[in-house]
Amino acid sequence: MLCVSATAWSQDAASPDSVPAYLLEVVKMEATKRGLSRYEIHLQMPEGHRVSALFGTATYPMTLHAPKGVFNSPYNGSWSATGMNAKFFDAMPTMQDDTYATIGLRTGARASGIQGAADPTMVQDPGNPWDDFFTQDGETTLAIDTHTGGSWFVLRSATNGAPVDGHVLLLQVSTPGKLSGVINVQVFPLVPEYSQLRMRFEFDGEGLFQGAIID
Repeated sequence: MLCVSATAWSQDAASPDSVPAYLLEVVKMEATKRGLSRYEIHLQMPEGHRVSALFGTATYPMTLHAPKGVFNSPYNGSWSATGMNAKFFDAMPTMQDDTYATIGLRTGARASGIQGAADPTMVQDPGNPWDDFFTQDGETTLAIDTHTGGSWFVLRSATNGAPVDGHVLLLQVSTPGKLSGVINVQVFPLVPEYSQLRMRFEFDGEGLFQGAIID
């Protein structure tokens, strides 16, 4: 269990005690499947920094709410982008709309062509599994909120944790309705004051969202 407390944070990167200006970016676009909207959730971060994990605990739950249900393609057999392969998109175009978790990947690491990339690893409470949100069509809620908690993560050596054009993709969700939630992200910042940071972001719909440190 992670025991954390929240404090305010500064976007003034010039200050010795500052925290880099991380922002959660939620982008909404039209999906391939009619009637769906595809939401991509990214972390905006400076070059040289890396995403390590997304996580939830009883103290700081990670939640997603899609009241009208999410779309999960039967062609992705994984909870993550591991099962996505662009070679199949022409034959099965709605596969592109699959709801999946990731860290910086839109396909499996091997198919991505990114040298040093690694597929994320998942840890969940057996008594309260959360991967159904990414595997079962029509699921409405992700809740990682038990004492044991849960996470998906990559090691620091995984190159897909690093930003491309200042962004790291964290997950994709396709739904015919709205999307909101709270996302917790652990990052390795490139500043001497912090070996790691845990950030908490609340969002509702598309846009840019500031966060708070939890430590």
